[in-house]
Amino acid sequence: MIATTRCSTQTLIILHVVEYMPYITEDAELQKQQQQMEKAVRAEINALLAVVPQTLHEEHVKAWKYLWQTGFSVSYSKAPKALNGDKINATMYYVLSNSRSPLHESLVPTEEKKKLDAFLVNPDRCYNGHHTLHTDIKLWSSCMNEAEIANLASVWFLTLEKQGCHQLLQAGADGLMQAMVLSYGGFKFSNLDLTFCTHPKDLHRNYHFRRLLYGNGTHVNVTVEVREEDNKAEIFVALDRNDKTYWACDAGCIDPPVELGPTLKQFPVKLTDPVTAVLYITADRQHIDELKQTIHVKEIAEAPAHEQHVIALHKHGSHLSGLPTLFWMSIAILIIIFHLFLFKLIYNEYCGKDNYRQRFYS
Repeated sequence: MIATTRCSTQTLIILHVVEYMPYITEDAELQKQQQQMEKAVRAEINALLAVVPQTLHEEHVKAWKYLWQTGFSVSYSKAPKALNGDKINATMYYVLSNSRSPLHESLVPTEEKKKLDAFLVNPDRCYNGHHTLHTDIKLWSSCMNEAEIANLASVWFLTLEKQGCHQLLQAGADGLMQAMVLSYGGFKFSNLDLTFCTHPKDLHRNYHFRRLLYGNGTHVNVTVEVREEDNKAEIFVALDRNDKTYWACDAGCIDPPVELGPTLKQFPVKLTDPVTAVLYITADRQHIDELKQTIHVKEIAEAPAHEQHVIALHKHGSHLSGLPTLFWMSIAILIIIFHLFLFKLIYNEYCGKDNYRQRFYS
């Protein structure tokens, strides 16, 4: 907080502590929990008062910087009600701010942090659902006050927990960030692989999924790009860090698996009947070799190009071509002026002359 006077400016640093408690319905239990929370707050605030304020600020910035190493970016869309980066980043900030980050808390014992790290290494079957990048009002609602922020965070927590991300959520904000980014692409972990389960028809914008944690020391980056020349999507995968050899294959896995590394590896977007994942990633070479024997589909083909009006809607905000809105407004005004001029000519021709002749012969 900054306080200003006539002659000088003073900066006031206000320290506050937040404690959490489970949802309680009984008044007696609520009073008991409240007393425990007040005691915990006093103990923590006394401990923090002994720390230099600048140190607390640096730790805060460092923790957020680490969290944002994992993330997601999407090409800007001018389509009505389109989901863009500002809304996504704001939502992530609201949700993350409602979660503890025990891996970055100094008062959490080292042994406890090791247990939490294990949840990140073993994400169970997160995310086991349809991707969340649709404009669902509940997941992407605008927040105007604290109650709406709390409700938004609650919806996200419940959604992720019900879709197999329970273990990641136990790791605190770090696991929550991973779970949210996985949900954006419909990425799903299993015992043997990580699959990219978004339907090809939904890959009509450029996406970048950054630093997905896989195993103990592997970071996966997945990029989706829509080619301008033919409106077809393609996938690129790279590892910015890995502790073992990883392999990947596209839908159906009929093509030989590709070894992943720090350089981008390209994969076509294929559509199968019935629909299956568009990408498989694993460290088990035998597993990926056997996948083509276990993915039972009637047809595998390259996904069709996205329709031009869909791409135009994202780029220009309308199904029309890329000409600006002002151009079309000018055309409309010219057409209106032309018709008014034409109406005036017709009126003068049939009405004005008759009146003149009547006056002339009278």
